[in-house]
Amino acid sequence: MSKVRDLRIKAALNTSRLSQLSGVSRPTIEKMENDEPVRPDLASAVCNVLSEKLGYEVTIESAEIKVL
Repeated sequence: MSKVRDLRIKAALNTSRLSQLSGVSRPTIEKMENDEPVRPDLASAVCNVLSEKLGYEVTIESAEIKVL
């Protein structure tokens, strides 16, 4: 399981809800979870939502998100 997927599950979010809260499309979130590279701004938006929901800072590096 990818780190970002693990964090999403710990935050009690499904991909649709994470997409709504972050403004990042579901296919892009799925790319992150499949270890495919995405734009840094989109990765950051997802990390911000995960940070808020989990109560600690989640960074692109700590979530192991590959960026372009």
